[in-house]
Amino acid sequence: MSFFGANIKKIRQVKGLSQKAFADLFNLNRGVISSYEEERAEPKIETLLKVAHHFDLTLDQLLTETIDVNQLASVSEINQLMLFPELAIQNSKEAKTKTEENNPNASILQKILASVDLVYEFTFDKQLLAQYNFGDILFLNKSDLKNGSLSNLLLYKNGHLQYASEVKGKDTYHHEYYKIVGYVSAADKNIFTDIFERLENLENKVKN
Repeated sequence: MSFFGANIKKIRQVKGLSQKAFADLFNLNRGVISSYEEERAEPKIETLLKVAHHFDLTLDQLLTETIDVNQLASVSEINQLMLFPELAIQNSKEAKTKTEENNPNASILQKILASVDLVYEFTFDKQLLAQYNFGDILFLNKSDLKNGSLSNLLLYKNGHLQYASEVKGKDTYHHEYYKIVGYVSAADKNIFTDIFERLENLENKVKN
């Protein structure tokens, strides 16, 4: 298990946020935050990235170490940024530079996320597709039947993926189709220690 649950709890306490208020920041529900803090579940990579970016933390800080209170902005600092937006812009630029210096892979990750339409993780509440494992993450771009055959496309519906070739019925043109442009495998590895190495490979695939 990572330090994510303990760290977001500490962040909430420092910021004076309830579980619901914290959840609202990232379009989650209170129960999800509770499950993270009680280590009953691990977050999706999309959630990790949003939390890290929002509080100016690296993924390493958020996942592999206990956050120091001094790393978090005080409530008064937050209020100051709300009153003086120009400070927020300046601080954002400084934070971006700091993040890139601490973790050069951060800019790579941002480029990848900007170039894909959907990031899909095979969690335990989702049906696996052949050749993938729970914890694997797919990076997908939108496509259609004009640019690819059913055998090479995936259908995304109600939060789940399935092979387009398995879609029943004749109305195949009114679905949302995606093609895989890369993936991160969690098989026999810790996904958090392996992810950036695989993301670099993914960036190269996207460029090509």
